[in-house]
Amino acid sequence: MSQTKAELVNGLSVNAALADAATIDSSGRLLLGHSSARPIAGSTSRTIQIEGTGAESSLSITRNNAAAAGPFLSLGKSRSASVGGNTIVNDGDILGTISFAGADGTDLESRGADIQAIVDGTPGANDMPGALTFKTTADGANSPTERMRIDSAGSVLVGFSSSATSAFQFQ
Repeated sequence: MSQTKAELVNGLSVNAALADAATIDSSGRLLLGHSSARPIAGSTSRTIQIEGTGAESSLSITRNNAAAAGPFLSLGKSRSASVGGNTIVNDGDILGTISFAGADGTDLESRGADIQAIVDGTPGANDMPGALTFKTTADGANSPTERMRIDSAGSVLVGFSSSATSAFQFQ
């Protein structure tokens, strides 16, 4: 016999068959599959967390339509200190990061690799020069180092981050 229960005590918890299905904790974090927030790929507990022991601990985005467009994931950055603001970003600002972390026997905070989008020039109205960087973590280290970059000019830089460097690069 399965039991379902919802309760509100400094947050909301929905339990299906006596397992934590979803929790909104007192800090407003949505926790799916668990009830206690924890930091992953850094020391910050993220706003939405999915945790489990099988394929259910994944995120799926599906778009069903009779057109060429597929699903879309957006990461946005503003320098505004207020929700809804549109303060212009600066050259070098990080627009978004996808981090990959693994348990090291202590926690899940150490990152093995990052993919990062960075402002690569001076932005203006409807003008956002960007670079995409790929970072990996060396053996014995706990944070990634940039290994490859595609800059706003379309140059592919391997082993360095500036096209002014006279090192191996593709164009």
